[in-house]
Amino acid sequence: MTKLRTIIVHKRKSLEAERLSKDIGKYLESNHISVEYIDLDKFDRIDRNIADLVIVIGGDGTLIRTVHKVEEVPILGIKFGAIGFLCETTPENAKNTIDKILAGNYYLDKRTLLSVEYLDKNYIVVNETLITASKTSKIISFSIFKNEKLVYNGKADGLIVSTVTGSTAYAFSAGGCIIDPELDVIELVMICPLSIITRPFIFPGSCKLKILLQKNDYDGLLIIDGDEVCKISYDAPIKIEKYNKFALFIRTEPFDFYKRIKEKIILSMEK
Repeated sequence: MTKLRTIIVHKRKSLEAERLSKDIGKYLESNHISVEYIDLDKFDRIDRNIADLVIVIGGDGTLIRTVHKVEEVPILGIKFGAIGFLCETTPENAKNTIDKILAGNYYLDKRTLLSVEYLDKNYIVVNETLITASKTSKIISFSIFKNEKLVYNGKADGLIVSTVTGSTAYAFSAGGCIIDPELDVIELVMICPLSIITRPFIFPGSCKLKILLQKNDYDGLLIIDGDEVCKISYDAPIKIEKYNKFALFIRTEPFDFYKRIKEKIILSMEK
């Protein structure tokens, strides 16, 4: 029988998270499971060839960083951050959750990712793509195309193109919709548009979007899940569509989306 291979990732610069990862690792090894602790920065990709399960100890930021490196391997999130919207369990309940997984009492929550192509490079998006100006307090002029047909020309501080998962993150803060995770859509939210009637766009997940910046005296910026990746010129389009693989989150309990909205977003804003 092949030994189950588990990789553990913990929150950066957190001794508490590191200690918890060692404790979880020892528990897994006591159940005859192979464990490897890794530094994400030293891996380009984690796939089925090297792991059967990835455990992430941290908040949503650590989880998203991990998803960027993981391809079709189930991920268990153990909350060790401020919100942990995507995490499945807490440090106190982690071993009980692992027992359920080992007993086969779990399911996979498949989340759609986006693929962003700019020039000769491709990027994977978990939450959102942000297109904004390279200079502070400057606006961008842009055109939005769906399947090569012009949808809108406008000006704004920036554009957020969001996955359903990201609809409760930056897009939500910028006035976007709360989107049920069962829907297959792509959301586009304009940041401070120069039009009082502009509202978010909801596109079908099957469509191909293209954003083209109009000429300015400064470049734009392409930011993926909070990390700046490159400058954008006006003469090259940003192409966005659904990625052909999913993020796989392990769930041992029914994922009550609206309960999490109340507990982790609405209540956190009221504190």
